Amino acid sequence: MNWVQEGREVGVTLDACHAVVVVGSDPVATAEVALGIARVQAQHRRVAVADMFGDAPPLQALVPSDDPHGLVDSFLYGVSLNRIAYQVPDAGELFVIPSGTGPLDYEELFAHPRWRKLAAGFGEMGALLLIAAPAEAPRIRELVDATDGAVLVGDTVPANLPVAVSLAWLRTRRSAPMSVAMSLPAAQGRPTGIEEVVLAPRWRRWAGPAGGIAAAIVLALLGYWFAIRPLVGGPAKGHGVSAESPAAAVVTHGALTADGGTVMTPVPARADSAAAGGTAPLAAAGTSADSFPQLRVVNPQDSAAAASFAVFLGETSTKSGAILHLEQSFRTVPVATYGVKPRSLFFLLFTGAYQTRTEADSLLAALRQRRVLGPAAGVVMSVPYAFLVQSNVPPAEAPARVARYRAGGHPVYALRQADGTMQLYFGAYATPQQAALAIPAVRDAKLTPTLVYRIGRTQ
Repeated sequence: MNWVQEGREVGVTLDACHAVVVVGSDPVATAEVALGIARVQAQHRRVAVADMFGDAPPLQALVPSDDPHGLVDSFLYGVSLNRIAYQVPDAGELFVIPSGTGPLDYEELFAHPRWRKLAAGFGEMGALLLIAAPAEAPRIRELVDATDGAVLVGDTVPANLPVAVSLAWLRTRRSAPMSVAMSLPAAQGRPTGIEEVVLAPRWRRWAGPAGGIAAAIVLALLGYWFAIRPLVGGPAKGHGVSAESPAAAVVTHGALTADGGTVMTPVPARADSAAAGGTAPLAAAGTSADSFPQLRVVNPQDSAAAASFAVFLGETSTKSGAILHLEQSFRTVPVATYGVKPRSLFFLLFTGAYQTRTEADSLLAALRQRRVLGPAAGVVMSVPYAFLVQSNVPPAEAPARVARYRAGGHPVYALRQADGTMQLYFGAYATPQQAALAIPAVRDAKLTPTLVYRIGRTQ
């Protein structure tokens, strides 16, 4: 994996964030992802990367001074951030902050109330704080709760982090089964990455597999029964686009492969129920126990041409409120839609779909001039992902089809393609993980959740 490049791809989706924890077991991979994110974001705002591993080599290599002070000294002894932040040459407004002197007491450090003040300060300045932290560290959830969310790196994830706080999850394509990180004792140095396996008594070792086999047999029988005796009236017919359908092939230029469709791993009801106090005796959980949904984009070759940039209009706590705002307050804006906010699950209202930030900036200025938005309202964000609804729609038919979906409360819109036809999309999302939160709404619209880079232009 080119972890720096992976970080760059995530970095373009984090324009609205001001504090993010990059979490992983491998200090090199985690630090490289953080640097990839930082280098993209530092092109247009100030970014600081804090090393909470203690000696992550990619970050240590960028610290030119022998001064041992760092973020720990700032928290505990009041050392100025200006003294411990080192600007990276030829990288825009990118700074690196070492961890500091002494062992890292994660129990005390990650629960420190200053994190929230620090995150708020970066928000006030429009800057971004990235914290590279070990997945095994205790109280990692409290650190993430003080920020805008987490970017997960690798196959080991903290046991008590729900999907709602996951902004992205980066793993190798042929990844090992997910494992859940055990917490390190307090005041440890760099984590070892060793995971704990707790052996149950002999009878319990047999009870688990026996129960699993019995459950599998019952599920198989139920599946067979439903297969030969469908529900009354038959299953509802889906009107979305399957990853294997000709319409999806049009979007992906025929590049779909057998494993290139939309994939979502099941989410257990309580992935951390076996983890007391954040520790986890699940050293080799299979992918079926994966706590984080994974959606695969069916047209990755279109990433460079994606209509990524949109104007964020505001947020509401309910779907009905989002639709009401779009149909009344923002009725005249182009390609209005909504997404989902990972932490609160609020609905984020967007307008526009552009390949360049400049075009989105122009729309934002026009909306302010027309007083659709207030003088300081609105911000340009990168939301390149959407669910594909229909392809090759004649332009004359697109408005009526969009209207039918919107009458049902579904945020569908149309973008014109190079050949003059229209493609219909559902929602706008910064990351595949964020899009995964909208899957129930997509299915409610009788659509197949086919995730794509949205392409095309507004009319």
